[in-house]
Amino acid sequence: MKIITWNSNGYFSERFPAILEEDADIYVIQECQNPPIIDSEEYNEFASNYYWVGQNQYYGLGIFAKDNVKLELIDLDDKGLRYFIPVRVNDDFNLLGIWTNPNIEGSKVIHYPKEITKYYEEHKDSGFFNEDMIICGDFNCDVRLVNKTHGKNVYEMMDKLSEVGLVDVYHYLNDETQGEETKSTFFMNRNLSKPFHLDHVFASPSTVKDLQIPNPEYWMTLSDHVPIIFEI
Repeated sequence: MKIITWNSNGYFSERFPAILEEDADIYVIQECQNPPIIDSEEYNEFASNYYWVGQNQYYGLGIFAKDNVKLELIDLDDKGLRYFIPVRVNDDFNLLGIWTNPNIEGSKVIHYPKEITKYYEEHKDSGFFNEDMIICGDFNCDVRLVNKTHGKNVYEMMDKLSEVGLVDVYHYLNDETQGEETKSTFFMNRNLSKPFHLDHVFASPSTVKDLQIPNPEYWMTLSDHVPIIFEI
């Protein structure tokens, strides 16, 4: 099964044909429109099997799947945390789609990793979090961001997820450390000289068979994020 996570930087109903070229089974998309508000037969056909959350109907989080993939929404209270979609896939494994977007005043940077830690703490006893699950999306987490507090919170989040056997798959497969990535997933203002690694996939070490971050030049014509493409 192939899964893609991508922050489309808005306008996903216009940009989704580009990501379809990868022919994934599941797409976890950040900053995408809620399909019912879009008057596009093509987009609504693509979004025939999906879940979406958001306050702004044009900038939310969606999980879209092929029609032969069973998605079952898990009833977990988000406790006001934004944005998370917990689903069961094919009665086989749990998938948590993420776009961290704290509902707070002022700078959000410090709080991005804390949102994930809080969500984990709220639901770690529910049975949803386990070593067979996958978490992916725009975490807005990079230890290099702004100050040491953000980095400390990133490592705290990683420690919490490790309690159920989950690792940051890119770093595990490439034997790279946080903040020293050779491939980036985000470029500030689409400037290739300002790279960050904000998007992540967490799973058990044996779950993901292959993970790719494609060349950014093409994707910068569409978004400030590059997709992560992986197979399980």
